[in-house]
Amino acid sequence: MASGDLDQLRQEAVDKIIFHATPKAWLEQAGPWILKRGEGALLYDADGREYLDALSGGVFAVLAGYGRDEVADAMYEQARQLPYTSPYGTTSAVAVELANKLAELTPGDLSASFFCNSGSEAIEAAIKLSYHYHQANGEGHRYKVVSLRRGYHGATMGALSATGWSPGFGLFRRVADPVVPVAGYTTAMPPYCYRCELGLNHPSCALACATTIEQAIMGSDPELVSCVILEPVMGTAGCIIPPPGYLAKVRNICDRYGILLISDEVVCGFGRTGKWFGVNHFDVVPDIMVVAKGLTSGYAPMAASIAKREIAAKIPVFFDVHTYGGHPISAAAAVANIKIIERENLVDNALTVGTHMIDLLNGLRRHPIVGDVRGLGLFMAVELTQHCNTREAFPPEMGVDNQVAAIARDMGLFVRPLGGTVLLAPPLIFTPAQAERTVEVLDAALTQVEERVLADVESTGS
Repeated sequence: MASGDLDQLRQEAVDKIIFHATPKAWLEQAGPWILKRGEGALLYDADGREYLDALSGGVFAVLAGYGRDEVADAMYEQARQLPYTSPYGTTSAVAVELANKLAELTPGDLSASFFCNSGSEAIEAAIKLSYHYHQANGEGHRYKVVSLRRGYHGATMGALSATGWSPGFGLFRRVADPVVPVAGYTTAMPPYCYRCELGLNHPSCALACATTIEQAIMGSDPELVSCVILEPVMGTAGCIIPPPGYLAKVRNICDRYGILLISDEVVCGFGRTGKWFGVNHFDVVPDIMVVAKGLTSGYAPMAASIAKREIAAKIPVFFDVHTYGGHPISAAAAVANIKIIERENLVDNALTVGTHMIDLLNGLRRHPIVGDVRGLGLFMAVELTQHCNTREAFPPEMGVDNQVAAIARDMGLFVRPLGGTVLLAPPLIFTPAQAERTVEVLDAALTQVEERVLADVESTGS
């Protein structure tokens, strides 16, 4: 594309599109990144430049990689046969096929799927399912939601209200505060061992972070609490992996008080962590599981709240509706996508390549600005700090994570800066060579950034 045409396209994008969570000043200065095509784990922009996508499309979605004809063909054939069904008492054979497959893949007796369009919608549906279930049990007074600080659950108001403040998403959370009654939502401490809110160390801490969930329940009146919602591995908080025993303890707490446990697998699901779902690492079965993103590898919008059989059977009518819920074309994409993940053993690949990649990333600890490296499967984070010993974070206005990500992109690598952490979540098709290239570029980017930012910190006396 000629430079003049591309400049015009960028300007039209700025003028005519309201971008998601992107400062307009940045768009007007740098212009949006206009992508043209993808192939495997590679992206190509309108300038013709090639990038290694270590972020699965930017929001952890494209698990099976780009350019999958099998998924595109399935969507095309479904569009020819039956492109749409009403969500009211109507469905399609392909949606039933998908529901059966999800019941087969998910742990325990999770078996009934409510289909919608996005993770945010599915989170709201899960919260509503919890309330409807308690109501059917004669406990309609249960309405409160307990979630975790630093957790992220979506952009709609109910999902935002369950989202805890974090460095990367503080502004998102504040948007919801005037709208949804705060009394219905309360937060507990995240299982963030690197930055424990109580200054404790595992295992001598006796999983105090899980105990704070019980304290939040007691402080909210356990008879009024409907559900606890959490991510088995916290995503946008910076790939926070709970210590052993944490989820089992949360499960026991919920059972003790008759509260439903919702697992937000929007990021973790379908092999991201090296097992089909994040909870599989901890041998815990939630009451409701929320999936999206990797369900279709981003080829079509689709999400689901998957409930235990007893929950779905207890609810006489579920009052929630989405025009495109269970959309046949999206269902066809999901079925084709899951077949690829199974046939090509991509869950095992995520574990194998992810283990190799995390070993390589641990070598970055030699950089003075790398405070921590953590990961599970093909989901990992490099946390940046001013001082490794004190774990003091850089001031947000320095944008050190943004600097690292920008240099990496200039070098042909797509990663995500978020709240002082560089996140990586490559497609499940990633190869060992691509993992090695990713770490090489990050190493070079960190080298370029650290000398400058440490000099700035020293000069300001921070």
